[in-house]
Amino acid sequence: MIQSPNDIHNEPLPSSIRPKWLQRAIGFYSRKFHFIVMPIGIIMAAIHLKFAITYLDQCPIQPMINIYMIVHASVHLLIILLALIGVVNTRCNFPRGLEEDKSIGVVILVIILVSTFVLFLFSFAWLIAGSIWVFSAKVNGVQGDVPSATNTYCQSELFRAAFVLLIVNYIIHGIIIFVVLLRYICCKRKPIHPPDMYMNNMNNKI
Repeated sequence: MIQSPNDIHNEPLPSSIRPKWLQRAIGFYSRKFHFIVMPIGIIMAAIHLKFAITYLDQCPIQPMINIYMIVHASVHLLIILLALIGVVNTRCNFPRGLEEDKSIGVVILVIILVSTFVLFLFSFAWLIAGSIWVFSAKVNGVQGDVPSATNTYCQSELFRAAFVLLIVNYIIHGIIIFVVLLRYICCKRKPIHPPDMYMNNMNNKI
């Protein structure tokens, strides 16, 4: 059947001609690994909060260690919440086989991406600040045996947890950066040409 130019123009655009950033965002939030990563993130945040709140005001050598752990956990819980919203939004507004994108879904996705990016930048900056506080206490001879020596005292369990979790956070951030760079390099090697695919589909219909 021969279609007129007006019919072709009015036909909803298939998902194959979505902008690259939108295709990648939908693909990212469609992956099932979120259901593995999110529980792990919640557990990590809970560990931060447990030690920071349990031993609140028990690290006079560097009181900001508790604040660092609480804020760090809160930021990552927000990132996890945004990821959950992203997964739900993708499944509801961008189901497989749908040929027309919902504008509300795109708006929600943009808000999630921008908010997540800002939170990740803050998280990395806050991680550096936490490193300064933790390592400065270690350099200044932190000890957990004499609470009366407030110039050097920090509860042992709290400082040990802060130090170990700090290293773990650096490893996690390193893995995230590595994966992002790896995906970027791989995507650069495999260019996608959505307009060409769409034109081929139109030619087959004529």
